[in-house]
Amino acid sequence: MILTARRTPLFGAETAGVLWGLPRPDLPRDIQVMVPVESGRKSSNGVRRITRTSSELTVVKIGDGLLVTGKIQTAIDLALIYDFPWAVAVMDRLLNTKPLPAESRSCPVTKTEVEDLVALLPSGAKRRKVRRVLDFADGQAMYPGESLSRVYMVELGFPAPELQYRVIDEQGLVAVVDFYWKDHALVGEFDGRGKYQKPEYTHGKTPAQVVIEEKNRENRIRSTGKNVVRWEWAEATHSQLLARELTKAGLPRISRHP
Repeated sequence: MILTARRTPLFGAETAGVLWGLPRPDLPRDIQVMVPVESGRKSSNGVRRITRTSSELTVVKIGDGLLVTGKIQTAIDLALIYDFPWAVAVMDRLLNTKPLPAESRSCPVTKTEVEDLVALLPSGAKRRKVRRVLDFADGQAMYPGESLSRVYMVELGFPAPELQYRVIDEQGLVAVVDFYWKDHALVGEFDGRGKYQKPEYTHGKTPAQVVIEEKNRENRIRSTGKNVVRWEWAEATHSQLLARELTKAGLPRISRHP
């Protein structure tokens, strides 16, 4: 598409999200590019053209010279496209201080910076939708499974957890866990497969070694008097399966949504 374009395309919406490395439920079905309102160019051949005025666009060059909408604008656009759980996953990742895959260094984003762009959205309905996502978002979360789980916990009526809790024993730091409910002495961990397969998590260890270390880590957590509940992608993406695991672990619901 780039080779045949008459001008350098500006990728936006879900395509920009893929290029930045923001979370997504699926790959987009088409390539989305931003074009000026006055261009008159129409969507065709698997390319969807989204019209915006120049004042509505932020443009950033990433990778091998690809032009994309800025990461804050991209996250806002995705928050308008995705359902609430996935919109939160995007916003959590945006606010996290770890660099996105398209970035060479950390460029932290604050909620205030996001709100400044949200305020420019053309309709009250859009502003309210993104602000709801932004209010719920927490930069301490990073991985989609964590974000989706947290949304469903609240929707299911479970108490809100503390994120990235530091478990300490007599030897020092045991672990920084995904979720912690102090009143119930319960640790929650989302276990994505990447923990056992991807080099950035395994650090040269075999999957078997990682599993053994995880077991030893869990034993140390339990020795501090805390229980541990773990779940995987199936539970993170299906609220009733997550509810079953949390209930089995002894976490009560403080409210019940219809």
